[in-house]
Amino acid sequence: GLLQIVPYMGINFALHDVLVMLSGSSDSRVSGVAGMAAGVISKLLVYPLDTVKKRLQAQAFWGSSGPGSEEIAVRKSTKYTTALPKNLSMYSNRTRVIRAVNNREVGKHPGGPVAYGGMLDCIKQIAKREGMSAFYKGLIPSLLKSSVSTGASFWLFTLTKNIFQSIHDSNHS
Repeated sequence: GLLQIVPYMGINFALHDVLVMLSGSSDSRVSGVAGMAAGVISKLLVYPLDTVKKRLQAQAFWGSSGPGSEEIAVRKSTKYTTALPKNLSMYSNRTRVIRAVNNREVGKHPGGPVAYGGMLDCIKQIAKREGMSAFYKGLIPSLLKSSVSTGASFWLFTLTKNIFQSIHDSNHS
């Protein structure tokens, strides 16, 4: 997790500051747009690490029945049940979903089960089995989320900072 979030946040803040400085404006709208751009660029740069992290998390949760992963499969023996109300139609597929989870049918690799031996092995296997584009699966929704949330955060921070700065300046004039 740290290998992904530290570079993401570092790139995010650095890019935001550079873009705001290049604009020459302290307006909160400029900060918001700079934040959106910074969020998209930083997410693009660290997304492959995010994919690796998610694959390793899925393996830890779901287990794997691939060769060499017997101890993972043995360790993950939890069976899940449902506490959902029986009369709600929106939960009509609950037993099928829970059966799929219990049988480890969710998240299986289409080319057969995959057992990763760690981060570097995960990177190698994804690149070998699926190609480099696999590191960017699901990128578009992630970019949308990142641009909106980062832009909104920087916009609100700058707006609040500017309001407090103007209050401070008016009190000391």
